[in-house]
Amino acid sequence: MEISLFQIIIEGHKLKQDLSFLKQKSLEIETQSTTVSKSNLGGFNSGNIDPIIFQELSKEILHYGNLFFKKFNFKDELFLDNIWININRYKDSNLFHTHPFSKISGVFYINVPKNCGDLIFKNPYQIDTYLLKHKIHSYNQYNSQEWHITPEENVLYLFPSWIEHRVGINLSNEERISISFNLS
Repeated sequence: MEISLFQIIIEGHKLKQDLSFLKQKSLEIETQSTTVSKSNLGGFNSGNIDPIIFQELSKEILHYGNLFFKKFNFKDELFLDNIWININRYKDSNLFHTHPFSKISGVFYINVPKNCGDLIFKNPYQIDTYLLKHKIHSYNQYNSQEWHITPEENVLYLFPSWIEHRVGINLSNEERISISFNLS
């Protein structure tokens, strides 16, 4: 018998959003705003924006977010609590963080040049103090302290708000543009 306990689900959905519009609007908002300092090391964080600006994307976020949340066996419908733009340029990144007071968080990728930094999730269990790195033949979801996801354009990733995550350093000469959000 095998029992898998305390699993963390991360889901990705390929969308068909108009990336050129989303990129243009994101860069426009950046020029009209000052960055909000959250987990970002450099880069631009717009702070909360009106979801109407990205109305079609907001609808898909709600749709897929509520489908994802049903896996947790809650009866509630989620609502889009907040949404913001991230623009990371050369050597910009984000520190490990969570999204308190939310249930589901996520990110949608608009512009993803090669080597622009992975989305990295931290295992909530400190297994690295029990499993010595030099003894691990190859990493998998059972023995990894971190899990890296290389982002793809037009993909929406959803995850529980309580899982620690960060964004790797952008080593590209192009900006990485994404839209992040919380559902409550």
